[in-house]
Amino acid sequence: MLGLEPCLRFDCVATARRAKLFAAVRKRHSLGDSGMVEPKSEEEQYNKWKLLIPYLYDWFANHNLTWPSLSCRWGPIVEQHTYKQKQRLYLSEQTDGSEPNKLVIMNADVVKPRVASADVIQKFNPNNKNALIKQYKTIYHPGEVNKIRECPQHPSVVVTHTDAPELFAWSTERQPNRQGDKDKTASSPDLELVGHTDTAAFALGMCTSEPLVASGGSDTNVVLWSLADHVTNLSVHDQGTFDGKREKLASRLTLQGHSDNVEDVVFQPGSSTELASVADDSSLLFWDTRSGVAPVLRMGQAHGESDLHVVDWSALRPELVATGAADGSLKVWDKRKLAADGGGHALFTFNHHTGAVLRAEWSPSAPGVLASGGEDRRVCVWDLEKTAAPGAAPEPGLEKRAGRSIPQLMFSHAGHRASVVDFQWNPHDPWTFMSVSDDVSDELGGGTLQLWRVNDLIYREEAEVLAELEKHRDHILNIKEAPAPKPVGKGAKRTLEQATAAPAAAVPTASTQPPQEGSADAQQPAAPSAAGEQASDGQETTGPLAAQEQTLQNATQQQQPGLAEASAHVEASAQAAGNGVQADGDASAARSTVTVPHSDSQAIGAPVPDDQIMTEAGSNADEAADMQTAAGAL
Repeated sequence: MLGLEPCLRFDCVATARRAKLFAAVRKRHSLGDSGMVEPKSEEEQYNKWKLLIPYLYDWFANHNLTWPSLSCRWGPIVEQHTYKQKQRLYLSEQTDGSEPNKLVIMNADVVKPRVASADVIQKFNPNNKNALIKQYKTIYHPGEVNKIRECPQHPSVVVTHTDAPELFAWSTERQPNRQGDKDKTASSPDLELVGHTDTAAFALGMCTSEPLVASGGSDTNVVLWSLADHVTNLSVHDQGTFDGKREKLASRLTLQGHSDNVEDVVFQPGSSTELASVADDSSLLFWDTRSGVAPVLRMGQAHGESDLHVVDWSALRPELVATGAADGSLKVWDKRKLAADGGGHALFTFNHHTGAVLRAEWSPSAPGVLASGGEDRRVCVWDLEKTAAPGAAPEPGLEKRAGRSIPQLMFSHAGHRASVVDFQWNPHDPWTFMSVSDDVSDELGGGTLQLWRVNDLIYREEAEVLAELEKHRDHILNIKEAPAPKPVGKGAKRTLEQATAAPAAAVPTASTQPPQEGSADAQQPAAPSAAGEQASDGQETTGPLAAQEQTLQNATQQQQPGLAEASAHVEASAQAAGNGVQADGDASAARSTVTVPHSDSQAIGAPVPDDQIMTEAGSNADEAADMQTAAGAL
């Protein structure tokens, strides 16, 4: 079973159980840095992240790659089904020379939101292939594939960069499938783009309004081509086979302004004339081809002396441009506030990454939301609409990993165990990502491909989340109705004191302490409640029942504050999970706590025993054990 059938993870009990533990995790991680230490090893960080998968992700799929992949892209949707959609993936395979380098086209069954089983997404072997991801076609590429970009007007047409001055365009539907071909001769591209005078390895951008290609290289130039004259040969609607003839396409324009290798280039979304580029000369340049071949705006030393690796231009906030550098810094610029002579400052500067930033991309569906990834094995998601609370301390300058309180950091994906060399938002499925890492080792093979969707409890508006959780508040807050009265057999000997002893003990008080782990009390199950039972001779003990009903009524009236507390600091949990923080060795610090509705005699925020957190109506023993394990580890 692949977990594609609609599961019960979001029915009344299942959603409540998941949300309750999620609230406990948030509460634990919202305590700040006190009592929290970094895991001792990368393996511990990875294992901690795996425990949190059902709470951080709506869907997750891990796929081991035989060879490393330096680039990955989403392709068009080819099939729609009730619980999934089949979508093309484009990946590169960088071999050691024993096999040809490849451009690989895959089909992925992308599970739709709120369908995947929690067990399925958490239980995976990182060394295995994923049954949802299957190879569709293989193209033998002339040289290694450093970067792939699809043509927005023709999604089955891709352009590739290699370690050469030429670029290659491929109609993936027309190209023959070379999978298993014993002839190792490289495939012939549909089109060869010429114009660079030196190697152009990484900088590659596609225009969203016209079939234009922009490239940068070691010749310090930004070169532009138009595929319009060859769109017939590259058309995805052409069902004929490729005839093997390679055509050459000369460049339309060459832009000059950088003094070192151009690392990345991007068109302004919706424009065919405006571009931005970054290079190893530490500069960010803006271009407008209507004004000539020189830059119209130059930001020298944009990240100090550091080389700039990436640039991306927001489609939903066209004034915002993001850049990432070799020193791990990520900056966001408001183009309207930059002067032509280089004056101006970054709107945001984040120094959260501990390694070079290798990729940055704006969300195609959420304004002001940006993702970044790099050598520190993280993909971080930033929401620039979030602002610091009044009186909050400013972000530390260059202090790494000190940004747990950065309000804009809303999520951190920590599933890779090597540098994240590329990722992309799914343009057809909001909050769904594809990412690849270069896991070259005997244990992991060549690389790792991961498809993942962020849990909507993290990014949705707080009011929406509260409205949904309101339906399950009794389970989330551990409020249960009094058990129905049970008749006592004739001749039973029960005194009033015996009937009232258990209910009195069941009501937590300010002096009540949770049993210490390993103590005798912790090993004993809770005494069964006698509330609701009848005294001998069938006489009902109305006094204690009335008192308990009144206690429950008082607690119910205070459910909304408790629910708001349980739903607060969602971003803090996702961020702390991504940072890999964990509790220290103290047993009391390892106990998860939640704030529950309280009576006058109950302390607000008092620790709740683990068995009370994990036990609820409708849960089975296995689910409770799994939750107990996760809460204990956190």
